[in-house]
Amino acid sequence: MHSFIHAAMGMMMAWCATVITKGQYSFLVVPCTGTESLNSPAVQTCLNEYHLFFLLAGAFMGYSYSLLYFINNMNYLPFPIIQQYKFLRFRRSLLLLVKHSCVESLFLLRNFCIVYYFLGHIPKAWISTAMDLRVDEQFHRPLDTVSGLLSLSLLYHVWLCGAFVLMTWYISWLLFKIYATEAHLFPVQPPFSEDSDECLPKVLNSNPPLIIKYLALQDLMLLSQYSPSRRQEVFSLSQPGGHPHNWTAISRECLNLLNDMTQKLVLCQEAAATNGRVMSSSYPVEAKKSNSPEETAFQTPKSSQMPRPSMPSLIKTSLFSSKLSTPDVASPLATPFGSSVVNRMAGIFDVNTSYGSPQSPQLTRRGPRLWTSASDQQMTEFSNPSPSTSVSAEGKTVRQPNVIYSWIQNKREQVKNFLSKRVLIMYFFSKHPEASIQAVFSDAQMHIWALEGLSHLVAASFTEDRFGVVQTTLPAILNTLLTLQESVDKYFKLPHASSKPPRISGSLVDTSYKTLRFAFRASLKTAIYRITTTFGEHLNAVQASAEHQKRLQQFLEFKE
Repeated sequence: MHSFIHAAMGMMMAWCATVITKGQYSFLVVPCTGTESLNSPAVQTCLNEYHLFFLLAGAFMGYSYSLLYFINNMNYLPFPIIQQYKFLRFRRSLLLLVKHSCVESLFLLRNFCIVYYFLGHIPKAWISTAMDLRVDEQFHRPLDTVSGLLSLSLLYHVWLCGAFVLMTWYISWLLFKIYATEAHLFPVQPPFSEDSDECLPKVLNSNPPLIIKYLALQDLMLLSQYSPSRRQEVFSLSQPGGHPHNWTAISRECLNLLNDMTQKLVLCQEAAATNGRVMSSSYPVEAKKSNSPEETAFQTPKSSQMPRPSMPSLIKTSLFSSKLSTPDVASPLATPFGSSVVNRMAGIFDVNTSYGSPQSPQLTRRGPRLWTSASDQQMTEFSNPSPSTSVSAEGKTVRQPNVIYSWIQNKREQVKNFLSKRVLIMYFFSKHPEASIQAVFSDAQMHIWALEGLSHLVAASFTEDRFGVVQTTLPAILNTLLTLQESVDKYFKLPHASSKPPRISGSLVDTSYKTLRFAFRASLKTAIYRITTTFGEHLNAVQASAEHQKRLQQFLEFKE
């Protein structure tokens, strides 16, 4: 849809350019040579190939812009490190924008001429046939030839039109980027209760649009460094009650973001350890257990971190086998497509044995019925499989899985495994390692701001926190940072993770997203050093595991 809309807009802009240019580019239909006007009785109409060339060039440039938009990741919004006025940012980028548009229009015109040379006869023949038009080759040379494409006037007008179209699109894209990434101030404590939804702790802990969350984390980073008065609002206690609601909400969201990044890195490491096979979602990665009561009381439990009730191995086997061999919904008595191994696994735990003779001396306890009578009949069929067919309660014969179907599935897997071992085939169809790494750290800017904001607030609390609200959560913060540091160190030992892509300078399109993982690693190490240099030997009294204490001592001695 994005490409189609831009192609249509490019064609419309090209049509407007032909109308403004006038002359031989104005109309698609012109009188042929030898006729004076279109109103003469014996007039013959011909196709104006110059006009057609203009329209197709506009559509091609629109489609190419859309393609380059996604190839260059122009939907990525880089936030400026130094905040400037919007006019200054626009004026600084304007000259580069004009240069980029002119050069890109020239290259797109070259590519379109090549395409039109080989395929230009197709739209020309289709339009002339559909509109019953002639092609007057005596008046002008065909444009799908070398001599026809060397018309300097035509190439100049098409290049100028393309440069104008690209400049318009790039200006709108630049203005959107400037306005969307402008720093916004979120109040920590709203002056009125009606504005409570706009305060910083509320925005961070809700689910706003992603751009709002980015701006909120950016504001948190700025206030933690440059605003002592707003830091006091973060460390303040609620009245009445005396609870640190602001600090609790802000620190909880920052720790949740960092824990999510830790889990993501662990998943990538386990996927790489299993040769790229992504683990099943039935086994989520559990976060590292906390070693201090403060951490246990502070961290918000997630679904993947909740303790699960232990299950006997016998029941686990039965439940997993029932998931693997789920019957058809429309026919509850139909035999599922499962192997004989699965059927034997399903027959291990037979609930009917409590109402009949037990098949194993270990299964003598009578338990409640967990299935209906139809399921009982189905489980009986599984536990006593017939070599040929099984008969249901209605007396109908249920067929076993088709041998041809199983053979086709096996051959399909063999072909897939064979092709996956061919380097040339996997080069075109497998995901590039650099793209996978960039996808892991695609939202690392949020985590960088969370690290900087949290570490600056913890460092400032050493002298500004009058109530000690930060000290209650300091063990949880250190545990999260050190666990994340361990995951990052392991991740960067993977292949291609530590290789830096070439940096392109002087380009209109930002490429900083390619090096976000290195910025995140540097921010994490800086955040830990910021806390250790501020608190010093006082951190030896913080409750932590022996491994984390050893790692923390290395930071205190500047050995990391």
